[in-house]
Amino acid sequence: MTQAPNARHVRVFREDDTFVPLGGAAVTVGRFDGVHRGHQALLRATCRAAAAQDGGRAIAVTFWPPPEWVLRPSEPRQLLTTLDDRIGLLSASGVDDVIVLRFDRQFSRRSANEFLRDLIERLAMRTLVTGPNAAIGRDRQGTPAVIARLAPRLGFTHVAVSYEGEPGAISSSRAREALAAGAVDRLYGILDRTHSLFGTVSRGDGRGRDLGFPTANVQTPPWLVLPADGVYAGTALVDGDPTLYPALISVGKRPTFGSRVRLFEVHLLGFEREIYGRGLRTFLHAWLRGQEAFHSVEELVAAMHRDREVAAKIDLGGSEQAMPFLRAPG
Repeated sequence: MTQAPNARHVRVFREDDTFVPLGGAAVTVGRFDGVHRGHQALLRATCRAAAAQDGGRAIAVTFWPPPEWVLRPSEPRQLLTTLDDRIGLLSASGVDDVIVLRFDRQFSRRSANEFLRDLIERLAMRTLVTGPNAAIGRDRQGTPAVIARLAPRLGFTHVAVSYEGEPGAISSSRAREALAAGAVDRLYGILDRTHSLFGTVSRGDGRGRDLGFPTANVQTPPWLVLPADGVYAGTALVDGDPTLYPALISVGKRPTFGSRVRLFEVHLLGFEREIYGRGLRTFLHAWLRGQEAFHSVEELVAAMHRDREVAAKIDLGGSEQAMPFLRAPG
């Protein structure tokens, strides 16, 4: 699990763990891919509802694998965040517990009524907090209107939260589209934080080092959404090193060299050590330019020097405040 080093203790439970309710609970349920501003509103409302209960706990319930992977395996949806990152972001939101339910075909056949009864029996749920697009249970039958009708019959309170702004403007789908388009500013507006990707550094061909720009070749899960091809200014954290480094990030196929392999490469400014096999978290701050096929290596190197000058000017103090794993959302 990825968790904020300065966060208070949050209990995390997987499907096979034994969950022991500690009093009544306020619960919110969702995929929470990206944990965007709308999700954050749900989580804050859940924490408020728990605080209003005597000894109540705020619980975020999510699913793995994503329902779409199980129900439509021929068209698997890409994600903004890994499960570990999702857990880390939920943990940083102020909830007391994060529960990950295993989603499979059998689970998908539960009705909304059955699922709600499970939440009451297993979590001692007193309050359920939902957003405008909530849909729980078989065939997504548990809409907010259905939940509102079932709540008094089953004995819990239903709190419906509306997202601010234009309907549909804040969603995981919009965030994925923004990232895939390289629209870093728009992505920040949806997530309310600087987006980061985590991967493992593998050995490359050493071309960056030959050009005077040693790069970390970062391997991410194939289902993780990468930014649009281009060059970005950012920051990065190496596993085991608390230092936040300015970074130059390149996504694409190295058109100057005619490569056919799409790479995610990170050049850390002021960093010389080898980090093969280490984890690297990269934060995307600004789009600099698209990938270009330069006429010569000299032109490419000159452009990289210009890019590095921009990346070196990033305000590290401001970016540290934006890092989701080092601070809880407000």
